[in-house]
Amino acid sequence: MAALLKIEYRDPLEPVTGVLVIDRLVDGVCAGGLRIAADVDADEIAALARNMTRKQAAFALPVGGAKAGLRMAPDHPARTAVLRRFLAAVAPFIERCWSVGPDLNTTMAELQRAADDVGLPCLKLAVGRSRGLADHEFLRRYAFLDAAIDGWSVHALRAPAAVRAATLALGRALARPAGLRVAIQGAGAMGGGAAWLLDRVGCRVVAWADDLRCLVADAGLDVPALLAGRRDGRLPELAADVRPSDAVLQTDCDVLILAAVSRAFTIDDIPRLRCAGVVEAANLALAPEVEDALHAAGVLVIPDLLASAGGSWPSRRSTPAPRTAPPTSSPTSSAASPPASNMSSRTAAPPACPARAPHGGDRWPLTRHVPKDTSHVP
Repeated sequence: MAALLKIEYRDPLEPVTGVLVIDRLVDGVCAGGLRIAADVDADEIAALARNMTRKQAAFALPVGGAKAGLRMAPDHPARTAVLRRFLAAVAPFIERCWSVGPDLNTTMAELQRAADDVGLPCLKLAVGRSRGLADHEFLRRYAFLDAAIDGWSVHALRAPAAVRAATLALGRALARPAGLRVAIQGAGAMGGGAAWLLDRVGCRVVAWADDLRCLVADAGLDVPALLAGRRDGRLPELAADVRPSDAVLQTDCDVLILAAVSRAFTIDDIPRLRCAGVVEAANLALAPEVEDALHAAGVLVIPDLLASAGGSWPSRRSTPAPRTAPPTSSPTSSAASPPASNMSSRTAAPPACPARAPHGGDRWPLTRHVPKDTSHVP
């Protein structure tokens, strides 16, 4: 099934492009992260958005799926300015229907700082509005996610908490409930949070890889020290055996946690694995054919549909407000056109209050929408 909406973005000042894909609306809202990477691909973003729809549905969450990406190197010198301009350009969707979260090479703190700079008080406003909550009440409730837990916020631990649960469940299934030996691919928000949570419950992190290197210690790495020295998703070279990044796949462990990129390895890599189970903490961490091959090889896998859904769980707490009013705009109306656009014409203007479709997924009437020029945004 084709996505509901695809928006292609071109930055007016830097040679950077971006894309936002809304796969589906449920009760007028969708959720999905914003990533930054040099290899962002529109088709991959669409696949990730579709996966978000499946993930929300698996937990009966009243939210559709979305995903966005900016195609630039994570260390791009104009990163912050580009991010601000992108958020300003898609602000109407954030305000009405898209709940934005972090993804590859981004954090919630960074995204919200950029949003504050362009007048967006919260990147999750659409959730509260879709539930009939006044903004001030939603923001009051949302503030609880900033609560501190031993130096971490609830925000930062929501997604890793599901990874911890999946890893411990897999350990029980493998009849190795105590002293679980874990290898982690990825040292960003998901990998870092998972390492901290697992270390606290007695798991031994025997290997941990970022995009440059893999640190290995059979007796277990010093997770707190590595987290203290971590910078921009990269680990410090402390007392450990330092190997190439992909050596994490060959580390002797009980559970391999994939918390970095999509399609982390191929079928050809399976003979090199030395784990009994795999947890897909990253979205689309493994292609379906790789999952099937692992099953045939006797390696247990907890898919991302379950393991990476922690960031979505709070959506289940709210009861959607009744929707009886039809959309305020007619299906053929067009939005007014401000000056120069830096978006493609394949966009849609969300109505103020979309009616719920009989099948449970909302559909916008596709209309031509030309957003404001954002070249003035610093």
